[in-house]
Amino acid sequence: MSDTLEMNLCGRILLGVRRHGISDPARVAVLARSVVAVIDHHHPEGRPSLLELEPLITEQLALLEASLMEARMRSALTVPEVPPEVDPSSQEAAPEEAPKRLRKRTLKGKGHTVQAKSMEEKLREGRVPVQELLQKDCVQLGLVSAKQAKRLVRGMLGKRPEDAEQEIVEQLRQVLQDQVKGIVRRLKGGPWATPQAQEEMRQDIRSARSVKSILMLARQIAKERAAWEKKHGSGGLFAGLFGGRR
Repeated sequence: MSDTLEMNLCGRILLGVRRHGISDPARVAVLARSVVAVIDHHHPEGRPSLLELEPLITEQLALLEASLMEARMRSALTVPEVPPEVDPSSQEAAPEEAPKRLRKRTLKGKGHTVQAKSMEEKLREGRVPVQELLQKDCVQLGLVSAKQAKRLVRGMLGKRPEDAEQEIVEQLRQVLQDQVKGIVRRLKGGPWATPQAQEEMRQDIRSARSVKSILMLARQIAKERAAWEKKHGSGGLFAGLFGGRR
């Protein structure tokens, strides 16, 4: 196989589908080609680098994983049909068979079926709260720019909500730590003039484990800074929440 992208995909897909009982190289190649087809559809003028393609590849591999999981779940829930040679009306159902037929009738319902959400839909919905916090609260507080927020949202594609949030929290912790350092430098300590107070603030930032906790801490820092500047007559009307952030 001469296509570098297809070879890369085959290796990644093979690692993921083994737990679903798939090991046939021919089937793996078919799955890889289906992902290549999606990529070529998105980039008709020519493929960019693997690094630029990574968000789309990650999203497609997540969709593939979700579809395989959904297929396994459907297979596990499938109710076996009554063998052709057995006439259900001519004999009494065995105790263990009756619940199966009852379950089958219940699942069919009366003229409608309940459509279960796919795994990818559930993952997408789970990412929404953090995405909204990034694009609204984090931008308003100056933790990220609108452009950075969009980039972080794109980076969440194909990932479990909790994994994606932890990656974002690590970045926001660093941003907040840098902002506090800037405040301490400009205000010659400001609200955290002692080494002990500065260390306690660093520990608080390191302890944040969610985007919500980062936002709560950022608001508290802004409040402490505003109170200090009001008391000491520094800052000014246009200082903003975090002053000199660029």
